[in-house]
Amino acid sequence: MITCLHTADVHVATFGALLPDASHVVRVDFLDRARADGVDAVADEVKMLLGDLASQGPVLCTCSTLGPLVDEVALSNVVRIDRPAMEAAVSEGGEVVVAICLESTRDATMALFDEVSAGRASGKLVLCDAAWPFFEAGDMAGFAQAIVDAVSGQASRVLLAQASMAVAAPLFAEQGVEVFTTPKAAADAVAALA
Repeated sequence: MITCLHTADVHVATFGALLPDASHVVRVDFLDRARADGVDAVADEVKMLLGDLASQGPVLCTCSTLGPLVDEVALSNVVRIDRPAMEAAVSEGGEVVVAICLESTRDATMALFDEVSAGRASGKLVLCDAAWPFFEAGDMAGFAQAIVDAVSGQASRVLLAQASMAVAAPLFAEQGVEVFTTPKAAADAVAALA
């Protein structure tokens, strides 16, 4: 049984469609506390929960802010949401625009980028912070457009580093931009472990 650990209710529908037999654990408080006090404030709880869930089967942590804790747990059946898409994005080398919406994911995202690229690709971080209020209001069309507006014209390859940002992928595709999203790549990775 695959379990998905989410920090937003909206991800249940996204990953429910990608992984129909998965169970879902939603802990909004983890992201709220990590944003307010830093990831260390939730580290022990998150790592304990990941360990408990992993003892029952493969786990996908869908929150990029918590990504470093997935790496610290270092369990072979726990997948970090952004790793599979990032590996795909850097595989061709060159420059990749790495788009994020939350400042709390900056360090974790770029550290992972540096690790997986190993110098083969360069990352240009774009903070799409004007988009997040649309997400919090449930306006996914506005959220997607705000992401595109923040990134537009800066790259031919874009990595949307947070799962929620995948809604902007069709708009980038319309512009002929190669786009990498985390949900499908991560779902495929965790399904391969089941």
